[in-house]
Amino acid sequence: MQTAKLVSIIALLFPMAIHGADPPKKVDPRAYLVELSRLGARKPFLTDSPDVYLERESLDHFFTEAIYRRLEGNAYFGYRYDEGFVFDGAQVQIEILKDLTARCSAAYRLALEMALIAGGYQIKPNAPCQIGVCIVGIEERETANTLPGVMVESYLRNALLKKSFFIRYGAGSPRGLAPAIRLSAEMLVSELEARRHERARAR
Repeated sequence: MQTAKLVSIIALLFPMAIHGADPPKKVDPRAYLVELSRLGARKPFLTDSPDVYLERESLDHFFTEAIYRRLEGNAYFGYRYDEGFVFDGAQVQIEILKDLTARCSAAYRLALEMALIAGGYQIKPNAPCQIGVCIVGIEERETANTLPGVMVESYLRNALLKKSFFIRYGAGSPRGLAPAIRLSAEMLVSELEARRHERARAR
């Protein structure tokens, strides 16, 4: 498979956050508010994401058209659709891990397992909380428009409630592909953590 360029990886985070640069001494408040508004925007994936037009080959291998129609978000933080997924346990399973690029499935699985264990989860083959991941694109080198990184589609599913959370997002790092893979796995676990904490607060 040809390497995807991952147009939206470079837009994942502020350039200052990515490169670790010091913030500018003077910030135009109007520009700052515009940037905050852009970061918080929630737009339909099919009309907002540049991947739909520039990386069409990365679509339709994992998520269905029905899911794409419901995804909302932006290129900075990804596109999400939540059916009402909740989970308050500690046992999870990695149900599916596909790699359309055939380059980093083993590295991603290891990173995801390490992130789950660090979060206090137990990986069990029959756990009711199911995680599915498909690596739909990869950029191995930094270019003028992209960072080394991966684009993934993933779901979290509560098999008992039959409710899922879907997300498509990119993760890139100027330090290379391996750190980007770790970041991607950690971001997915943070979505699981956020929903576990939401359930605990609701009690």
